[in-house]
Amino acid sequence: MPFAVISRPMWYIAPPMLMHKNRSLVTSVSVAFAFAGLLSSALAGCRCSRLTGEADDLAFTRCAQVAPPKERNLRTAQLELSVQDRVLSIKAPVGLRVAAFTGPVGTPLARGDVSLLAAQKPGLIFLLGGIGDDVGAASANLAALSALRVPTLFIAGGADRLPVIEEAFDSLDTDTGELMMHASGLREVRLGKERLAVVSGSPLGRYAVDADACGFGQADLDELREAFSGASRSGRTWLLSWGAPSGWGISSAAGAEVGSPELFALAQALSAQGGLFAYPETQVGMAVRDAKRSGEAIVVPRLGRAGASRADGGRVPSSVRMLVLTPDGLVPGP
Repeated sequence: MPFAVISRPMWYIAPPMLMHKNRSLVTSVSVAFAFAGLLSSALAGCRCSRLTGEADDLAFTRCAQVAPPKERNLRTAQLELSVQDRVLSIKAPVGLRVAAFTGPVGTPLARGDVSLLAAQKPGLIFLLGGIGDDVGAASANLAALSALRVPTLFIAGGADRLPVIEEAFDSLDTDTGELMMHASGLREVRLGKERLAVVSGSPLGRYAVDADACGFGQADLDELREAFSGASRSGRTWLLSWGAPSGWGISSAAGAEVGSPELFALAQALSAQGGLFAYPETQVGMAVRDAKRSGEAIVVPRLGRAGASRADGGRVPSSVRMLVLTPDGLVPGP
């Protein structure tokens, strides 16, 4: 007769002399439950999850793997948007003004910063990193921007810590939360005919300030490439990323190319024609053109008292980069 195989929990300990003394039974069961409790506690404190990233011994958080904004359909005076799974689609008329910038350093947005942004009359805002160093600053920045009542997509950078981001967004009321979106978990933003591939975080965690800060690994880029592989491309593809790719003309003061080779490979795979980036700041505020692409590589400026620094040491005051939606797609605007 074949033996029956009995499966047991991992923590099962076969009690010796079980049938001989009740005390043995009690002791063995107690040990088993104690071991189970220790195992549960160990797993609860472990960063072993889909969000955990590591490259070259640098630990970071894979913010591209967070949940996308909840599904919604929203209409404003200037656009209609919908979120389905990890894709945000926007319908807007020609002339839509899009503001793109990175957030302040050290202190929250000042009233003058918000007034500067409001004067540009944006119908859509891309905030590429810089939500705030702590929950107080991040919440204050979201509150200041939400006063404009403009749909705002936040894409995390290397200085943004996921616990801070999540607590700040959780503090928003329901109506404000419809407009202010933590978009790091999106794969794509469709704006008219343009397709923007969303990449949050620092390349391979190289510039992530600590293990809670946002970075991306090669697996995140592979997943994004796969998401774009099966869809038709009627318009151009852009990168919407905190970090810039190498090989796109964004140079240092010495003329050397800077940026991420991993993002360069992604851009090649997606045939990306343009991009909006926040780091490095070497050519902040400029639109770098290349004959091989129909769009610009734009390193957005910083909105905040500190402004931003160029590779040559020059300072760029608190400002935003404006783009305008035309029949041919997005173009730099006044």
